[in-house]
Amino acid sequence: MSHESDASFHLGGSLLSLAWTSSIGVGTLLVVTWLLPSQYKLTALIVTLAVVAGLATALGCLAASSRQRRKEPSERELVRALGMPLLAVRPLRETALRGLCRQLLDHWLQPGRALLPVVSAQRGEGRTWTAAHLAAAFAALGEKTLLIDADFRSPGLHAAFGLPNHGGLAGYLKGEKVEPAVYNENLAVLVAGTARGNPLELLGGERLKSLVAAASKHFRVIVVDTPAAAQGPDLEIFAALAGGALIVAGRGNARALARLKAALARSSAQALSIVVNQRQQAA
Repeated sequence: MSHESDASFHLGGSLLSLAWTSSIGVGTLLVVTWLLPSQYKLTALIVTLAVVAGLATALGCLAASSRQRRKEPSERELVRALGMPLLAVRPLRETALRGLCRQLLDHWLQPGRALLPVVSAQRGEGRTWTAAHLAAAFAALGEKTLLIDADFRSPGLHAAFGLPNHGGLAGYLKGEKVEPAVYNENLAVLVAGTARGNPLELLGGERLKSLVAAASKHFRVIVVDTPAAAQGPDLEIFAALAGGALIVAGRGNARALARLKAALARSSAQALSIVVNQRQQAA
């Protein structure tokens, strides 16, 4: 699962192109104004100045938009919005995630505590990518790991691992016999499956608790990809079961971050770490 191209990079290129084209157009207008008879020059000059003012305003707006897109939340801003996490704020990089796995094993994933929900304020902040790579990193460390796709609203882990989205978590919660797909000797993946109707009705039943309890006997770590807070309260169920959640933060606005913080507070869940996605993702 790869990063998308940085939109601000392409916007910056468009700005340069637009500025160059505009300068040529304005220059042409000035030349035409100079060649016009004297009785028309004043009118043409006023029109040219109006065009210049309009172009300057447009370029200024685009530049401001570009700066806003490029602006990434600072560690202080994220901590102010979401609260101080148990572990450090870190960038979304595979090398950083491997170190984070070791810290989580030392400071959170103690015996009897295997569940690790991965949450985000909005879609497109890299939550699914992070969950998949965290699970792979735990497995690479030799830890038996189960990766669950609990995002019934926009499931994505099945595509990331090349699996059919059949049965899965939804099937288990409906009472079907379901087995996770074995990816390697330390990693198994339970896809989302199809949840018709309200996903909360499935997630709110007792079978989810029994699944977590049973899986905890066989897996050291259970990583769960949850829907974004903007999509619904689904993540609160997993955050409440775990008592904590790992946060993936992109360029979300303050309102979205406040919504996520409130969801974790309702779940009595601690922010375990904040992973900052500096380039937006598909999920």
